[in-house]
Amino acid sequence: MADDHDTGYKQLFSHPEMVRDLLSGFVPYAWAKQLDVSAFERVNASYVSDNGQQRHDDMVWKLRLGDEWIYLYILLEFQARTDPWMALRMQVYVGLLCQDLVRRRELGPQGKLPPVLPIVLHHGVAAWSASTDLADLLLTPPPGLAPLQPGQRYLLIDRSRYDSASLATQANLVAALFRLEHSRNWQDIHSVVASLVAWLHEDEHASLRTSLARWIVVRLRRQLKNTKIPVSIDLPEVHAMITQEFETWADELEYNGLQKGLRQGRQEGLEQGLERGLEQGLERGLERGRQEGQLQAERARLHLLLQKRFGNLPLDIATQIAAAQRAQIEQWFDRLFDAHSLDDIFVAP
Repeated sequence: MADDHDTGYKQLFSHPEMVRDLLSGFVPYAWAKQLDVSAFERVNASYVSDNGQQRHDDMVWKLRLGDEWIYLYILLEFQARTDPWMALRMQVYVGLLCQDLVRRRELGPQGKLPPVLPIVLHHGVAAWSASTDLADLLLTPPPGLAPLQPGQRYLLIDRSRYDSASLATQANLVAALFRLEHSRNWQDIHSVVASLVAWLHEDEHASLRTSLARWIVVRLRRQLKNTKIPVSIDLPEVHAMITQEFETWADELEYNGLQKGLRQGRQEGLEQGLERGLEQGLERGLERGRQEGQLQAERARLHLLLQKRFGNLPLDIATQIAAAQRAQIEQWFDRLFDAHSLDDIFVAP
């Protein structure tokens, strides 16, 4: 099942919409914020290999920026442990990419190689700890040799370093994907899937909806081991199924999460070596979990009621609901009873 999950993750980034949102939401360059899907073109990466073995964890795209091309080398890293030699690996992969560009004569003006943006997208739970600069892996050379040493850096996008609250403020496909990975309760999953349905309702996104639906179903199967969920369904069907089975699945997921929280709390208490610390940690953790679960449930209920009354919610409204705190949610609930349109609820009087 883990292989199916990883394969589905790779499939998601074969869609230009996902790559565009990866850049716009997580790359710190101004030119990456306003890119159109039509600027992206997938490149065959089968030439990138280790000892003659084709690599399947890498994505290569080229991006038109003005009159020039920029190549994106995206390495999807699923390993639980950080690879300390990643900067060296990236140097090899980028070198092979450049070598292939020379062979195919896909060069820029004056016969020079185009720029390459190397990205490591880390999917593991633990934070990435390896250096992003090859120079940190080299011994200090004798005087005069420093300019002759190899160099390579890569841009790290580490899923574990983004919290759900900050991700919820972004109307971004990759942020939604990370939120699903971070989700600890059923209400949050329901809210994210509802947002994805609203964002991707147009026919041009049919293929991406299918890929997202399959990935979400595989994830749900891992969390709900006693439930049979069909794979061949579209994203709106996933949302409808979640809505229909909301209470049943929420109970199962909450129980699984509580068991995991208890195990983690006990482990933290043991590490501290204080029995009282264990009890206090468990109490605080459970209370925070209850409060967050209640807030997520309120968000989900509001989203569901609005959708039933007014149809699919616009992107900006779905995003506001996903990030709102309890006081704001309660205010919107109060306005809902007398509202004739969404503007009556979300536009301040």
